[in-house]
Amino acid sequence: MIVQKEAQSWYNNNMKNKAIVFDFDGPLVGSGRDKSIHILFSAYVSCWETCFKKFLHPENPEIDLEKMLKGLKKYPGAPRFQQLSAIISCLVRDKPEAVQSPAELGIDSHLQQQYKKLQEKYNEYYSSLNKAAAKKFWKVLEGVKEIIEKFSKDYDLYVASGIIQEILEKDFEHHGFDKKYFAGIMGSNTAGDIDKSVILKKIKEKGYKDILFIGDSRKDFEYARKAGVKFFKVKTSDDYKRLLKQMKQTFPDEQDVCEFSEEEIKLIKSKVLALMKLYASGNRPTYDEITTFINTGKFGLNPQ
Repeated sequence: MIVQKEAQSWYNNNMKNKAIVFDFDGPLVGSGRDKSIHILFSAYVSCWETCFKKFLHPENPEIDLEKMLKGLKKYPGAPRFQQLSAIISCLVRDKPEAVQSPAELGIDSHLQQQYKKLQEKYNEYYSSLNKAAAKKFWKVLEGVKEIIEKFSKDYDLYVASGIIQEILEKDFEHHGFDKKYFAGIMGSNTAGDIDKSVILKKIKEKGYKDILFIGDSRKDFEYARKAGVKFFKVKTSDDYKRLLKQMKQTFPDEQDVCEFSEEEIKLIKSKVLALMKLYASGNRPTYDEITTFINTGKFGLNPQ
């Protein structure tokens, strides 16, 4: 598969021997578990506002949440529409598998036609939540800009993200990263069919002696394996300290990555369930109110 033009931003053609590739959310900008909550709640809202509401259980949202979680757990860090299709697949047929076409969900022709509307609603809602959170709560990991400058002296640096290219470049600029340190910044496309493994393979084709992918999820680990590059998990500034200690001789390569801890799942479920109940009751909080609730536990409205 060839990476489409909209998913490419190459800045430097003077190659070094080795390359380091960063995922954006997590290793560069700390978003905590916000995005997991955004994904699940946006999927719920998009179903509620379309014909896919027939698959929800308004009187017992716990049923829907447990199903949706299965899709999220299997596709963390994947392109947004791939994640959405896996979540919808769980709601429709209780199967956590992403699909290429809505026909694969086994739904009737009318729902297949409405699937595009579902995607549009999800894209709008999810993007708006991310924008609100990025403006108010998401910050660059402490010390990461200095690490980027340090690494750029010895390695070519790239960003490989599941974020849509246009949004990725805006986020990159918003958080004050300097493009001069990077050989390329690459995200997904609007169709959602370019994942990080595709981007990593494209970078590998340039002929580097060694490549390290820095991600923050089990899915990122799988992308690295699929592309045949090394992997290191970073979620906090302390992880970079651990990485620097291990990079004295060669790139480290972690062999296993745990995704969600029980504590993280408990947090995600509590936040999403509160928002689902609030929405089902007829309340429509703003994006700012939602992200404030996620990050502080405080809400102008009171979810029951």
